[in-house]
Formats: sequence, C-alpha cells, structure tokens
Amino acid sequence: MADKKIKTIVDHIGRTVVGKVSAETKNSLTLFNPVIIHVQPDQQTGQLQVQSFPYIFMEFLKDKDKNNWTFDKSSISVSDVELDERIISQYENINNPNPPIQEPQQGTGEEPEVIKLFDDEEEPELATSK
Repeated sequence: MADKKIKTIVDHIGRTVVGKVSAETKNSLTLFNPVIIHVQPDQQTGQLQVQSFPYIFMEFLKDKDKNNWTFDKSSISVSDVELDERIISQYENINNPNPPIQEPQQGTGEEPEVIKLFDDEEEPELATSK
C-alpha cells in the first residue's frame, strides 16, 4: 500500500483525517487505515500540540488488511495539500507499528535486580494414593 496516494479530508464532524486512497468514485472516497489528526494548544506553552490516532484501533480488528472507510463526498471536504514528512511518518508508524529493538546495556558492570515472584520455601509434598 506504500504506493497509494495519501489524501487529507475533513469529515462531517470537522475532524482532519488522513489515509491512503483505496478507491474513489464520483460520489465517494475510500481511505485505507485512516488516521485522525488532532491539533490543540498547550495551555502552558501556548504552542500547538499535534496528535494522531487511528480511526479505529488495530487491536479491535480481526483482519488488519480490511480497514477501508468510505466517505460520502457530499459530507466531507477534500484537500489537495501535500503533507509534511513528519505527519506522513506518524501515519506510517501508527499503521505499521514496529517497536524499537532495545539492545541490552553493556558496560555498567552491575547485575540487574532479581524480583522474586514466589517464596523460595519448598511446599510439603501431597500424599498420593495408588
């Protein structure tokens, strides 16, 4: 899906939505894995905060390859803007989550703390009948 065009729309309740176009007709636009872009001011700094989250969380989907959403063109605004690479990167990270591989830290010379989940005391054996 990486070769599909990413489109930006504003849906019928005013949310900015970004997704890869999977189909388009005269009356509708279908986006694959749409993501909502939410912008709000930070009360402390006055700067804008940009958050993005999926239209529906992948954990809820049985088949992650079936996440197409069709929008009626009469109830959305479609844009031809080209998105900044940072937004596209956020979009890709949400839809293709690859957790970073954490390398074990070397050179500290300290052993990691062991957490005991159970007492080390042995439990008495149960008698069994034969």
